[in-house]
Amino acid sequence: MRARLLPTALALGLALVALGVGLWSLQRIFGRERADAHAAVEARRLLLEQYALTSLAGTLAARLEASAADRAAAVADPLVGDDGLYLWRDGAQALPRRWAHRPGDATPARAVFAAARAGEGAPGEGPRAERAGLAAEVVAALIAADDAAVERATRGLLAHRARFRLDAAFDLPLTLGVLDRFLADGRPDPGLLRALLHEGLTDRQGTHLEGLQRALLARRDAFTRADFDFLAGRAVAQSMAAGAPTDAFEARAAAAPAAEQPFADVDAPTLAAGGAWYVAPTEADARAGVAVALPALLAELTAEMRGRGLLAPDDTVEAAPFQRAPVRGVPLRVRSPTFAAARAQATRAWRAKTALNATCAALALLLAVVALGAQARRQRYLELKSDFVSTVSHELRTPLASIRVMAETLERRLADLPRARDYPTRIVQATDALGLMVENILSFNRIDKGRWVARRERVALAALLEAAHAHAEAAAERPLDWRVEGAEGVHLEGDPELLTLLFQNLARNAARYNARDPIAIHVAVVAAEPLTVTVADNGLGVPADARRHVFTAFYRVPGRDARGSGLGLALCRRIMALHGGRIELTRTGPDGSLFTLRFGRTASVIG
Repeated sequence: MRARLLPTALALGLALVALGVGLWSLQRIFGRERADAHAAVEARRLLLEQYALTSLAGTLAARLEASAADRAAAVADPLVGDDGLYLWRDGAQALPRRWAHRPGDATPARAVFAAARAGEGAPGEGPRAERAGLAAEVVAALIAADDAAVERATRGLLAHRARFRLDAAFDLPLTLGVLDRFLADGRPDPGLLRALLHEGLTDRQGTHLEGLQRALLARRDAFTRADFDFLAGRAVAQSMAAGAPTDAFEARAAAAPAAEQPFADVDAPTLAAGGAWYVAPTEADARAGVAVALPALLAELTAEMRGRGLLAPDDTVEAAPFQRAPVRGVPLRVRSPTFAAARAQATRAWRAKTALNATCAALALLLAVVALGAQARRQRYLELKSDFVSTVSHELRTPLASIRVMAETLERRLADLPRARDYPTRIVQATDALGLMVENILSFNRIDKGRWVARRERVALAALLEAAHAHAEAAAERPLDWRVEGAEGVHLEGDPELLTLLFQNLARNAARYNARDPIAIHVAVVAAEPLTVTVADNGLGVPADARRHVFTAFYRVPGRDARGSGLGLALCRRIMALHGGRIELTRTGPDGSLFTLRFGRTASVIG
């Protein structure tokens, strides 16, 4: 009976093989169609993000250029506010302004003020004594109510101030003391007082005397806090009496010194402090910056792109959290429900076609089983031949018609599809996935039976992680956020083939068992002896009851995707053992998993 069934079985087997090859080819086409749709969506997103980065860079550069006049004014005039301005030049921070009062609670400036107001001179010789003597002459003339003498002495005092630059801790309180006495006993010219206190004076020779308000702010580090507050109070009172503006002076006098901003090392246009400052080099030894509000800028950018028709009403431009980044490297992301819907539609179409393929395969297999059964029954029950043929013929019409209808439907659906241009890429990706599974099985078998003789070579860790990155991208069904820290310049001494399998399995698992968008994989290297590498992801995690089995050969977490051999993590553990190290599932949960690899001292070569 078996001999009689053999030709039928061979024919059915060949037919099933041919049908299987055809269905597999169609399935690869369907997969590439889905990948093409996803790639098109991703390409549009990347173009929009590049446009957003370019537009943001232009806006920030314009803001910095527009603030140039404000910076120049703030540097030249201490009465001008420096809020939101940054300037570093000549090795120091010029804006925001930094200062420190003289330490201690002494009030020597107040004593100079009181002596000048009382008309007391200063002992000794030199410009300091001369200045004090001229101030005493002004006070004496005021007491005598001799207007001509007052004018003469005042001109002498101002000429001396223009000729000699004395210590601010002496000159400013002395001048304020004389002006205070002027206001108390004389009839000063309001215009002259306003010039002395606020605008400044320029004599016939072109020598400019800075206004006392500006002079106090510019030289506040010459006074203790108590002296400065006293002199600032007198300057405000005198300015009000003379009708000079005081708002700007009072605001600057009450302001605290600015903290030093860590932007001196910026060598390219940069967003710093989490997007609060935009700083750029202006000269070889100078940096300029302006305070910005990145969320507001992104809101403006989103509105501008919507106005140009680049974004839909629900689309937004967002930035991932960062501390400092070059403007061209700011982590911008276009969030678009339209993109998500397009990816979902492509996935739904792929699932529908896959179900159709599976139905065809199931019907073909069912037909083969029915045919073999019919042949067996024919041989066993020859006497029921007529009834059997009649019954089977009737029963086969329905599945055959179904297969024909579905084949015709599939033919019509594929008639208008353009030729796919990147089929080879998809074939390579599918081959790589199958190849990794085969390599896992073969390598596990050789290691398990002690047939593997490990080679010792010096291997760059960065190259191993780059190969793992490529495998993770091939396995990921959503965008992949791959980050590596500390790998540059680090080498391993070990078997390059096994080490490649080790990191590829970890990266591929992290990408496949992950439902987040984007998929995040973070590899951190601690370059010490022994070398430690951590691989963290934001995937599904491992259920509590499955954690002790994850390194067991052929074990797969119940309820998960059944693809794969179940050997990946078991092979990783054996590879680490061959290199004198160990692998651990350090942390796992709904937010992802963390695997820690600790290599043995004989396997690690740093630098």
